[in-house]
Amino acid sequence: VSRPTRARFFAVTLLVLLPLALVTPARAQEPGGDAFVIAARRLAAAAVERWPARHAALRQLYAGDAARPLWTTGGRATPQARDVIALLGDVRTRGLDPRDYDVDALAAARAELDAADRASASGGVGAAGGADSARLARFDVALSRAVLHLIADLHAGRANPRGLGFDLPDAHRGLNLAELVVATSHAPSPDGVVTAAEPPYAGYAALKEVLARYRALAADSSLRPPAATRVALRPGARYADAPALRRLLVALGDMTPAAAETDSLAADSLAANSLAGARYTPALAEAVTAFQRRHGLAADGVAGRETMAALRVPLARRVRQIELTLERWRWMPDTPPERYAVVNAPAFRLYVFEHDATAAHPLLRMNVIVGQAGRRRATPVFTGTMREVVFRPYWDVPPSIARNEVIPDIRRKPGYFEREELEIVRGGDFDAVVYPLTAHNLDRVATGTLRIRQRPNPRNALGPVKFVFPNSYNVYLHGTPATQLFAETRRDFSHGCIRIEDPMGLAELVLRGQPGWDRTAIEAAAAEGQPTQRVKLERPVTVYVLYATVARSSDGTVHFYADLYGRDAALERALE
Repeated sequence: VSRPTRARFFAVTLLVLLPLALVTPARAQEPGGDAFVIAARRLAAAAVERWPARHAALRQLYAGDAARPLWTTGGRATPQARDVIALLGDVRTRGLDPRDYDVDALAAARAELDAADRASASGGVGAAGGADSARLARFDVALSRAVLHLIADLHAGRANPRGLGFDLPDAHRGLNLAELVVATSHAPSPDGVVTAAEPPYAGYAALKEVLARYRALAADSSLRPPAATRVALRPGARYADAPALRRLLVALGDMTPAAAETDSLAADSLAANSLAGARYTPALAEAVTAFQRRHGLAADGVAGRETMAALRVPLARRVRQIELTLERWRWMPDTPPERYAVVNAPAFRLYVFEHDATAAHPLLRMNVIVGQAGRRRATPVFTGTMREVVFRPYWDVPPSIARNEVIPDIRRKPGYFEREELEIVRGGDFDAVVYPLTAHNLDRVATGTLRIRQRPNPRNALGPVKFVFPNSYNVYLHGTPATQLFAETRRDFSHGCIRIEDPMGLAELVLRGQPGWDRTAIEAAAAEGQPTQRVKLERPVTVYVLYATVARSSDGTVHFYADLYGRDAALERALE
């Protein structure tokens, strides 16, 4: 755990344990204590929990002879109980649903306790006795269970990423959930304890702010999707719903209020002179261009089919998109490694960090190309450790590509084998035995006893450098000769591997500080005609290949990306 994280938890612990020491003796005199303990233990034991660890933590809270109510004193709900119920009712600000924590039932139970306390004070039924102990136990165990679930959900997420095909290891420290529930029950403010369990990343904190903004937008009845059109809108085109589009673009921040007012006055003047009805003005086109940039669309100012579809996405749907991305942030490790790279597939971007516990300041960022959508070539979500850089790499053609694409091309296109500098081999890079091109040997490639590889050359599919982080998917980072593809807005062109825009820049960064590997040496090793060379990294780099369809950049711009592989939809189904 990083020092800032440790310090935060120690500070919280000091805040909560001191009051605990002061109030525990008084709570030992709770009326009906023995009956309460018996009832609470039965309720905790009978609770049906999805995760055994949480079930054990709930039982632990009421184990031992000293067990006493956590959330009531003298038969009344404590101030902390009221604060916690209010916090549970406000979890939408964290991308969660209050219904998952039985907020309405807890509020009703607290009101029932308050009513019983008032009745007792006025001479009605007293607080002591089996019935009252059972009521106190039900309230106490239910509130403890809700807090326990909230902390666990915020810390590691509600869904299991592996169940969704995300190969991410559990890199969370083991929270003592029982201790944290007790700490919350005594904290001057429960928010401090709960917040300390959340991910430490700047991107997560930024998205919580974005969520608040988009919730407000979704609740604004004056905003509505602009009307769809049959043809693409270009500046000057008639568009009756221009006012609604203008209002939406201002609300989203793609058009300034001043620009909107000027544009609206100009449009009113045209209409007053009977020159035309409402139009798609150059000012609207400029604002739509900003909108397109934020949504991964071609930024040309033309409101075509894809742009209009994005403009018409309900704001409530954008809220849900943010919530799903917050959930994925919770799957990230509590403390990232010293050096790490992050690929966000829907954004077609790569970022590299070093000594950055909150992922706030990337040392390098670049465009990438990922696996094609819709053809079972999706780039997987996983993590690996980059340990080696290969200059002038061979491309070992994966068996499926060899069978389905390369072998048919060899048989169909004379000269293809020689032109692409392919060879049939068996063995490693440096001890490979080369076999002649024959029909029989191609059959052996198809059955897997031989393989095809491409020699280093200007057309080599991997470009001048390959970055190896061993994984079961045979996915790696590499260059490409098809550099023109990086100019495309949507860049899902590969078979699953990740092509990077600046392989030399990445090589320079990951080899930084390694003797003999400055930029000059790197360029020399990658130059045409040089032999294949493998370089082991003295300081490995952890690589996270992730999937986030919403992000806020350092300048505050909110970006939404298409659900490239349908993984938002899958996560939403899992959560529901």
